[in-house]
Amino acid sequence: KTCGKGGSTSVKPSSVAAKPASGSRLSSWQAQGSKQDWISLTRFLEREGLMPTVCFSFSKKKCEELANMLRSLDLNTAAERNLVTSFAIQTVNRLSPVDSKLPQVLTTVEMVKRGIGVHHGGLLPILKEMVEILFSRNLIKILFATETFAMGVNMPARCVVFNAIRKHDGTQFRELQPGEYTQMAGRAGRRGLDKVGTVIICCFGDQPPPQVVLKNMLTGSSTKLQSQFRLTYTMILNLLRVEDMSVEGMIKRSFSEFATQRALTSNEYPKLLARGTKTLLKLDEDFAQESDGRIGAEDIEDYYFSCRNVLSSSKELLSFILSGGGTGGGALTVGRVLLVTSARKHGLVRAPSIVLRPPALSSKPSVGNKGNTDSTVCIVLMPESYTPSKHHTELKLGTLNYVGEASNRYFAIYEIQLDEILLVSSVKHKIDCKVFFNEVSKTASNSDALTALGNPFAGAKSMKGRSLDIGNDNPFAGMMARGKKGSVSSETKKSSSQDVQSVNDVMSYLVDAESIESKSGIDILDLRECAKNMHQGNSVMEFGNAFTRMERDVGIMRQFRSHYHPNLERHYLIVERKESLRSRVKMLRHLLSNESLALFPDFLQRKACLQTMGYVDENDTVCLKGRVACEVNTCEGLIVTEMVFA
Repeated sequence: KTCGKGGSTSVKPSSVAAKPASGSRLSSWQAQGSKQDWISLTRFLEREGLMPTVCFSFSKKKCEELANMLRSLDLNTAAERNLVTSFAIQTVNRLSPVDSKLPQVLTTVEMVKRGIGVHHGGLLPILKEMVEILFSRNLIKILFATETFAMGVNMPARCVVFNAIRKHDGTQFRELQPGEYTQMAGRAGRRGLDKVGTVIICCFGDQPPPQVVLKNMLTGSSTKLQSQFRLTYTMILNLLRVEDMSVEGMIKRSFSEFATQRALTSNEYPKLLARGTKTLLKLDEDFAQESDGRIGAEDIEDYYFSCRNVLSSSKELLSFILSGGGTGGGALTVGRVLLVTSARKHGLVRAPSIVLRPPALSSKPSVGNKGNTDSTVCIVLMPESYTPSKHHTELKLGTLNYVGEASNRYFAIYEIQLDEILLVSSVKHKIDCKVFFNEVSKTASNSDALTALGNPFAGAKSMKGRSLDIGNDNPFAGMMARGKKGSVSSETKKSSSQDVQSVNDVMSYLVDAESIESKSGIDILDLRECAKNMHQGNSVMEFGNAFTRMERDVGIMRQFRSHYHPNLERHYLIVERKESLRSRVKMLRHLLSNESLALFPDFLQRKACLQTMGYVDENDTVCLKGRVACEVNTCEGLIVTEMVFA
């Protein structure tokens, strides 16, 4: 129930409802008020101290009719009437004797003396100016106006009344849009004079407007402005002839590019570009100076780009087969061996891993996991040079980001995105995934951590809960009976030994996969078999071609010497950091250049057309045909010019 400027909005039916005539197509809430209704409403506004008031009506004729209904009312005092009379005489004296006797002039002067005014596009300009001045001086108590009074004229009032909430937009009748309502309702409440601005929507029928209509009008989003700026051939020719203004400068000054150019300025992109360029030059110099330390990995840059091609193809294929749900036809099922590359995030390059949770299960929404459908949980073999941090070692087995050690090698439990999966192998092992990752423990740990921050008593239970849940809150539940020492510990030792054996088995699988990839290369899973029953038609052929390209890219990747280098992760990380910065610098250059303009491709196409037709030469100089086309303003310049030179 609020409007612009903090005013209140009310739907107030008058005391005497004017029902629509029988057979009328108007709904009850669209009925127009009678003379008695408007007199009662005016008396109500005067009694409640809500004047001056602007009553918006969306018809010039209706404004005149409503003002004529109040002929019997005089809202001005004697002093105010004298002031209005003297000012009206001065205004009319500026007209010729013939114009001063026009019916519109006589009617308007008679109404303003009684504190009633009309303002619409059909009035003489001098009369509209007179009404505006009198209203600003509080000498017009109620003003019947069209919506143009709310556009560009600063005439606030204490109260705004809507005669109707439907208008004709030139094509059809429709309800007011939120932006139109806010613009008119915002006139209620004078700055520095009124604490509250009141808005009244008249409803002279038996039923108020539908709730959906009111809700959309009061709380809906405003209509977004769209630029209508369009490039024309004549505009391009005229701008090419002028040295002070370029076509690119004109496009930047248009409303279509206003938001983009303001964002570029506010985000200080030029400074970021200069800083990024300077850092990139330093990284390139350092990389060139360290070439002697990359023995056996001289082709690391080419290897990096080859890996990016494989990662891109792999993500495209996996996204395609996972779109049907499940594990992608068994491609990412539990126990599948993958090669993972995530240098900056986890320090991994072609690292072997085994799926613990496929995307369909690991993407369940939970606390701390917002339902990412492009991730899978894997146990990953860390590089031999890896050194764990203290934070990772404090976690428990079964939770994400846990780092453990077995068989003199470290392993970790990570959530891997699809764009981090280098390839899917045909090798699959049977493992007990609950030993390495438990969704319940992950959710519980995240929930406990978040809850502890927000509510220190979140884990406390009420007394009622304790009386009902004896097993969980029994203080003696964890104690052993006499004479049964070792019964629980033996089960614990048995379970612990099984877990250790499972970890050792999985580590042997990972080490074997690493050894195979370092020698001959692990076999790739034929993803076409996984997608055989999922996609039909042209998709099968496109998918097959994409898989063939990925196989070729994998073969190229394995030909590089860097693929088998023992310190591959360190060299790969340096190149990835350098190339990531290069791509960001390139993106900033594009944003700050003319190529980022939305209309720039259209400009290039039109300029090429003008050059082909001989209006502009190669140096963007306007030729004779172009100068003739610039002089044609009444119709299409190019057509007339072609007819002249034909």
